[in-house]
Amino acid sequence: MPPSIGVTTQVIRQAKWYKHVDEFGLGAIEINRQNSKLHFNHYFLEKVKDYLGGLDLSIHSGTAGIFQPHEVFTKANLAILAAELEVCRFLGAGQFVFHLGDGFLSPNDKKRLRDVIANAEDLGVQMLYESNSLLVSDYAYDILASFPTLDYVLDLGHLNNGHCVGRLGRGIAEFVEQVRSRVTYVHACNNHGLHDDHDGLDSGTLDWRGVLDMLDLSRVSKIIIEVRQAGMVEESTRALRRYLAGRSTPTASGANTSPLVEQAKPRAIPLPISCDALNSEAGQHPIPPEFAA
Repeated sequence: MPPSIGVTTQVIRQAKWYKHVDEFGLGAIEINRQNSKLHFNHYFLEKVKDYLGGLDLSIHSGTAGIFQPHEVFTKANLAILAAELEVCRFLGAGQFVFHLGDGFLSPNDKKRLRDVIANAEDLGVQMLYESNSLLVSDYAYDILASFPTLDYVLDLGHLNNGHCVGRLGRGIAEFVEQVRSRVTYVHACNNHGLHDDHDGLDSGTLDWRGVLDMLDLSRVSKIIIEVRQAGMVEESTRALRRYLAGRSTPTASGANTSPLVEQAKPRAIPLPISCDALNSEAGQHPIPPEFAA
């Protein structure tokens, strides 16, 4: 079965955003708490739940880097995470997307994150890790190696930014090949490789079709259109539907040659035009042995 196509609530510029989610005609909705009000209030959540019934929900955390130099801030973020997971359970949201700060977590912070993940599992919520807007492969590798049950959100815009400014640390094809077995959720947008612009899929420099070609889409439950304006949603939805239809078209003999069935074989991804002078293969780091396939 191909992934469900959904949209983020960040495109809804209304205080009562929950009254407008059905305007896109998509069955999957990601509630972004950084942009959309989702109070920790039982009466408010009951009202939201009435509007969102029947939709396939996920929630994007409102935290921005959980573990901070000031312990009081870290404790506050951990408390927010616990409350957000309870909101997931209350609304029936099956996935919860979160970010970490740049850098490597300390052993103690990894222990605390394991406690959060265990709590999510007890509540029946799948936690999904997403890299930051300038994607650094080594940070992603470390988290995925440290938390074997944690799946990964591949954000196409973050991938393009990390690549173009030289922070990814390796080629796009190599990175995607290493994380593809953990990618179960995709944020779909594009940009020109310098800022997280959240442009439409065909309005940037990333060959997003080439990246999706390398994924095992049978493992991907949702592709969430994460653009900045509501007007960009329809065009990106059409582009995604055309792409997914091509991935699942049977041959004349009736055999399905789609990578949805067969293991995808990564192809060379052309360097985005704006990145030609910004990247080279020299000086890239080896893949950590504990993460290598």
